[in-house]
Amino acid sequence: MPLEVSDVNLDQPDLSEVPWETRLALAERPCPLVVNPEQRALIEPAMKNLDKYMEEIREYWKKIDELNATLPEKDQFFTVSIQPRCPEPASFFTYYRLYALDNTNPTPLTSKRFTAPRKDYPVLTMLQIFSFRYVGDFLGDQSMLVYGFIAIRDELDCLRNYIFNCTREQAHEITPDSRALPLISPVRGNSILDGVVLEYSLKVKSNGSDNAEMDYVLADGCIEYTDHMILRGTTLKSRLFGKLGPVDFHYAFLRQGIEATIDIEIPMASPAWGLKAVTAFTSGLSDAIVLYDGSTNSSPTQSVFPISSVVAVQLGHELKLKFDITSKDIVPKGCARRFVPQKAASAQYQRPDVVMDGEAEPKTYSRFLTFISQKCSFDSGKVSIGDKFKAEVTVTWSTMGPY
Repeated sequence: MPLEVSDVNLDQPDLSEVPWETRLALAERPCPLVVNPEQRALIEPAMKNLDKYMEEIREYWKKIDELNATLPEKDQFFTVSIQPRCPEPASFFTYYRLYALDNTNPTPLTSKRFTAPRKDYPVLTMLQIFSFRYVGDFLGDQSMLVYGFIAIRDELDCLRNYIFNCTREQAHEITPDSRALPLISPVRGNSILDGVVLEYSLKVKSNGSDNAEMDYVLADGCIEYTDHMILRGTTLKSRLFGKLGPVDFHYAFLRQGIEATIDIEIPMASPAWGLKAVTAFTSGLSDAIVLYDGSTNSSPTQSVFPISSVVAVQLGHELKLKFDITSKDIVPKGCARRFVPQKAASAQYQRPDVVMDGEAEPKTYSRFLTFISQKCSFDSGKVSIGDKFKAEVTVTWSTMGPY
């Protein structure tokens, strides 16, 4: 039986389960919810849409609960509330106004802004995104071209801090063997005082069409995380459902987070040597943060560097960097040595000639650097392999400044 006006306690109203018709009737009573006819024209469609959005959230929660019931606890998904990026009417929804979602400008703030110690610089919880990965089905072995953006909005300026930003013309190809989106470094750390919003709009190019209106939506929405609903110090996994299939993303909220800006230069590399990848591990968590992936970059290593990446690290915890360095081995890939004997008189005294067919097989060497995060200041280190390769690293520690 639907709730009537008389069923609602006006001293402590809980309107979350009250139908919009009843809420409108409440709004016309002599109480703080009184509205005039002009306001009613705004509130009526807003409440209808609010009910629709809440039903979609409840349906999402139901899907996650059913999925988690089939998984061991360590593999279960963290439940979130997915909201539309452009609700109607937008001004009615607090999260839209609070995080200025109508402003699509990128944040102008950069990293390394508060590297000197001051008592009024608090150390706050920070958000670190590890990965976004399509986990749905592909049609046969076909690939998909994904474009769009993923951005974080925090309370420093509520503007977009991009971690993925691809135009339609530069759409990224994902395949059954390579499903992850190539995330980029945020331009600064993302801190949480009361909350933070993750905003995303991902599309897939339609085959054989240059018309963007024919493209498919992979995922579109935003998630507001408030201080009281987050779990800190552990890797979380959440799922976005879409018509083309689900997208999973891994992330963490780090208590007492410090912004670490990692600057990497390569002052020396012999022609046969190069950097295959650089990954970071933060605060004892096992998920890797990709700082550089040579397999997705066709430019020579030296032309790409120096690079700069921003990572969140819990105060007093470890930041570990892994460098995968490649060289061309003298043994050809998939080939055996072919020995060409010398003249019989000298064969037993001379080493036979070695003829190698095909391309040389790359060999990978891994080197590590470890730093302990500080509230401010700088650290540096280097990795090298003899006189063949050297990389130099500077880490700048910073808080997010006064709030």
